[in-house]
Amino acid sequence: MPFLNAQDAEVIRRRFAADLDSPVKLLLFLPATGGLALPGEDWQIAEYTRQILKEVAELSDKIQVEEYGLLSHGDVAQRYNVRLVPAIVFLGREDYGVRYLGLPAGYEFVTLLETIIAVSRGRGEVSEATRSVLAALPAAAHLQIFVTPT
Repeated sequence: MPFLNAQDAEVIRRRFAADLDSPVKLLLFLPATGGLALPGEDWQIAEYTRQILKEVAELSDKIQVEEYGLLSHGDVAQRYNVRLVPAIVFLGREDYGVRYLGLPAGYEFVTLLETIIAVSRGRGEVSEATRSVLAALPAAAHLQIFVTPT
């Protein structure tokens, strides 16, 4: 069963057509890409994440999804500093360091769409006041945002 209904898919397709500037590659890291699954891995969340990204990527030729197993592609996971799954690495003209861990469903689905658009544009919608605060930081910062399903 599709995650998106036809009406929602069409709205997103139009939004992507209007707002995506450059291509975006989504690297999806899963517990494994085939074969044996380790005990304790939550395959249901991984499969939902895979399905969501597949459907989103079908809405624009500027979005590409690549799948990697955390263990079977350890070199790629290490390159992008991925240690937990499911994880999505967003790549635009460059790697902006944007990662999403978990299932981008519910209210977080909008976060997925907005992040794809921001990475495609090469910039996020950040106020000038926030830019000033960030520019004044004495060193690079590692920012993590945690959400819970509602």
